[in-house]
Amino acid sequence: MKIPYNVLHVSGNVLFAARGGKLHSFSLDDGTHLSTWKHLDVEKVEAAVKTIADEAASKSTVSSALEVAEGGGDDEPPAKRQRMEEPKDEVNKTAGNEGAQESNAAEGSEGTKVEGKTNQKGKKNKNKQNSQPRKDNHISRVPDRPVITHLTSTADGAHLLAITGHDKVIWVFEHDGKGQLTQLSRRTMPKRPSSVAIAPDLQIICADKFGDVYALPLIETTPPPSTPQPSSPAPGASKPVLKPAANTTTVHSKRNLRALVNQQRQMELATRSKSENDTKTEGPSFELTLLLGHVSMLTSLILGESEGRRYILTSDRDEHIRISRYIPQAYVIDGFCFGHKEFISAMTIPTSRGEVLISGGGDEELFLWDWKAAKLLSKTSILSLAREIAPELTKVAVSGLQTFVYPTEAGNLTYVAAICEGIQAIFSWQLTEDNTLNRPSVIQLPGKPLDVAFKPATIGQPPSVIAAVDAGEQAQVKSLAIYSLIMTDEKLAVGTTAFVSDGELEAEELDVDGKVVQGLLYNTENLRKQPTEPGEEQGEDQGEE
Repeated sequence: MKIPYNVLHVSGNVLFAARGGKLHSFSLDDGTHLSTWKHLDVEKVEAAVKTIADEAASKSTVSSALEVAEGGGDDEPPAKRQRMEEPKDEVNKTAGNEGAQESNAAEGSEGTKVEGKTNQKGKKNKNKQNSQPRKDNHISRVPDRPVITHLTSTADGAHLLAITGHDKVIWVFEHDGKGQLTQLSRRTMPKRPSSVAIAPDLQIICADKFGDVYALPLIETTPPPSTPQPSSPAPGASKPVLKPAANTTTVHSKRNLRALVNQQRQMELATRSKSENDTKTEGPSFELTLLLGHVSMLTSLILGESEGRRYILTSDRDEHIRISRYIPQAYVIDGFCFGHKEFISAMTIPTSRGEVLISGGGDEELFLWDWKAAKLLSKTSILSLAREIAPELTKVAVSGLQTFVYPTEAGNLTYVAAICEGIQAIFSWQLTEDNTLNRPSVIQLPGKPLDVAFKPATIGQPPSVIAAVDAGEQAQVKSLAIYSLIMTDEKLAVGTTAFVSDGELEAEELDVDGKVVQGLLYNTENLRKQPTEPGEEQGEDQGEE
């Protein structure tokens, strides 16, 4: 199977779709392919996979040739192999020599000693070790596969931001509005980013999996001049490495010469260790400001605004939603939204209802909040809706949550759409004036959805939903499709279906095992905590951090 599209983003009339370490752009008018950007590690992985495949084919050819040479073909029986074994007296005669050789070899091997063992026993252990099958280490030889985990853009669409998780890099591109990208910067974050947003003042607000939130400018500025180093070490700093005053020309006895060599060796090790530590403690070479922190893994981050003031809303694995003020008062916490019993993986604020927050994760329901007042407004079951297509379900993990507007003659209607990991459907509700989710509907998909994006309605055209699905081994199912939405009794359904033109792109993708896709793209359910003791309940309120 091929690695499917896993992240989508709509900017104007252009669809950006990430597939592993490649970023493609398509026209939403006719689905034609516009451009492709790919991570440098994509070629490294492809080269490594090709090398392994060639080695495997070479080994298979050699094995087949040996089988034929030894009579393993279909035309004649295998030839009788001659037993090669030394007489017992010869083994006893040369036991001393073999024992000496094995002892010398053992001294040279790391962490291995041979003490008080007979030669025959040592030989037996040696044969036993050689008889064990060698483990295949091909997996360790393949570099980490690059995967684009997040896509977002500025409000005007002039800049696009992407995150690759394996190397913790934030990429910023300039977008010409027609799908063509120009790379502007590449910045490596201290920890792996887990969520990102671009503020109206062109600040990137980035949350990471260690619970910290950073701010950095979208457009990279000239780095500040380096701070001069003090002439004397600061208190608590490591002491400088001392060099021995003697040298080989001033030392004459063997004993002193041996001591000098040991001192020089220790000095080299200390210098190397100091250099490695200095490298590890070096900070980023770009402007980076720490805003706030949780004591748990951050899972989602969005920006809100109320009464002219901006806020940073963050959620974590420990069921917390925190409302913090925006820069420069991000240290001020205005409140917490408590109520979830499982992890929170997705949040969204409707553009038409800036005071309403919808959140979901490992719970059976979606939660609606007055986030400014930290007040729970209502809850809606998503598990019961998912059971309409999969009755055996006992839990869900919300992997995506978005809102969009459907224009009607009576006015604009706001809808909430959700996808759950491993469930082949898009679930939608209408957000009513009393802040509840009504008129639920199910849009079934041909595969497991990895991400969805929405194209706004235009004159004479209803809104559309673009779905990136994992079709598994179903070669006839397209990974990327555009569905127009129609309304029946204010419930959403699919009208027409269109596909993007990616036949050539599909052919260029390498075949991978399903386990690779599972490990790369399915990580929402992994956020769920497991009880440490039988009968232990999860999700208890842990209080403020």
